[in-house]
Amino acid sequence: MFTNRVRQAIAATLQGLPLSATVEDFTAPKIEFDMEDMRGGRFITEQMAKSAKALTCILTLQGMGPEIMLALGVKLGDDILLNVREAGQDQDGNTWFTYHTVGGKLKTLTETKMEMGKKPTTALELSCRTYNRIENGIPVIDIDVRTQKFMLNGVDILGDARRAVLLP
Repeated sequence: MFTNRVRQAIAATLQGLPLSATVEDFTAPKIEFDMEDMRGGRFITEQMAKSAKALTCILTLQGMGPEIMLALGVKLGDDILLNVREAGQDQDGNTWFTYHTVGGKLKTLTETKMEMGKKPTTALELSCRTYNRIENGIPVIDIDVRTQKFMLNGVDILGDARRAVLLP
């Protein structure tokens, strides 16, 4: 049964480098659609999704050092692989977990202002080419921009269209 959740642990790896002790927060990609109005003889307009917007995610780290900076030093055109895992308990005492796997390119690297007595943080924003989310072992989101795979909430939205143009 789905109930309120409390997050108890976050772990991450960036290009295989463990970041568990440095993760401040993670913002998963926002799934958003470009909508088009359909009017044609209608009093009330209906909207239809015409495409999905580009995906980005943000990972904020404490105390980013040279190891992380070097892990980001991939060749132009190479994807960065980010894996973020979270787990906790729900109000019924059941353990839950979510795995987020993102493949993409570094879009922005933002460091906080240097201030005495404050912890330095760095926000990494990735432009996502792939995004996969698994909830308690069940795949719920699987998006690949190049193959046009777009599984959302367990439904392959573009499956019929891909098959119609002979894509896998």
